[in-house]
Amino acid sequence: TQNSIMICENLIKTKGISDVVIFVNDKSINVIVKADTLEQDTIAQIQNIIAREMNAEIENIHISNK
Repeated sequence: TQNSIMICENLIKTKGISDVVIFVNDKSINVIVKADTLEQDTIAQIQNIIAREMNAEIENIHISNK
């Protein structure tokens, strides 16, 4: 839902990522963050937030940076 997406975006922003957009397409969830590099622990934190808040499988969460 739109509300879940907003909650996820806000939670990700608390991790120090200023700009984040989440697109949901069927079961696939794409997360685009504005960051020069994505550390593995940051990716794990984002995946955990999305999985928990949107009840999604980790393998359906795709994270990229711009």
